[in-house]
Amino acid sequence: MMKLRYSFRQLQIFQEVARTASLSKAARRLDLTQPAVSTAIANLEQEAGFLLFRRNHYGTELTPEAKHLAEGVDKVLSSVRHLEELSDLIGQGHSGKLTIGCMPGLSPTVIPRTTSAYLAEHEASRLSLQTFSTPKIAEWVSEGQFDLGVIEAESDLPELSMTRYQLRMHLAVPTSSELASFAELSPEQLYGQNLITLDENHQSTAKLKHVLLQANVPFRRGLEVHLFSSAIALVNEELGVALVDPVTAHGFLKRRDCQVTMVPFAPHIDLDIAVVTSRFHALSRQCQGFLPYLHANLTAWQTLAQSASPWNTVTP
Repeated sequence: MMKLRYSFRQLQIFQEVARTASLSKAARRLDLTQPAVSTAIANLEQEAGFLLFRRNHYGTELTPEAKHLAEGVDKVLSSVRHLEELSDLIGQGHSGKLTIGCMPGLSPTVIPRTTSAYLAEHEASRLSLQTFSTPKIAEWVSEGQFDLGVIEAESDLPELSMTRYQLRMHLAVPTSSELASFAELSPEQLYGQNLITLDENHQSTAKLKHVLLQANVPFRRGLEVHLFSSAIALVNEELGVALVDPVTAHGFLKRRDCQVTMVPFAPHIDLDIAVVTSRFHALSRQCQGFLPYLHANLTAWQTLAQSASPWNTVTP
């Protein structure tokens, strides 16, 4: 192993003498005695094998050899200062890139709002926000490619740590429909209605099917879509009714062309989601710092969706 010839303190003293052209000024700036500075320079000259400074009428002058050495010393000390700054940022959870995967439904809303709150207090942080399906996010979080993810979650995944949330779903109905006048809708009132649902394997569809079966109401699917945003847009065209999550509903209700009314549905049906991290990869300080912001936002949505009149409330 190579042994360093010069100490960090020696290089600091050399740099300061070179900048001030004075042993006494360098000593004052470094809070040292002049003999201590002189000794450090003498030792450095001995280790370097050549003269570093000459005395002249104006003070202390670098030798031609020392001028070349000074360029290297400046680079070394600059690198060390950068390393110290980087170490401080890492320790404070501000450095590195945090990669977040999010399911499509929450990606345009929850994640940007959380990111805004986080960056307001962690300006130096770098974030990468990725939108993918739940299976992909779960896979990449478990492999360590994503630091954390927000996914739909119906069952435990052994390779992931999961913090669960439940978003109460409501029925989106056309404002022109007689269903829009009710304070709450039951399965029986959906008899004969065209249902706009996500695919048959989606948790919302499976739960709605189960509730209708229990009430002996036929499941009459009119249209199948991939996203809740598509479902509520079709309701707006008066093509049926749809069970929709509160995040999507809040966003759509702000549209000028909105002709949709949100009505509570009983029995309650929740959209189960989770924030996931890997069980096998350590969380960075940055990830640990971001998670409380995400938890606060999702908890606010969970509380809002379960309130008596969530549609008259400002979004979290």
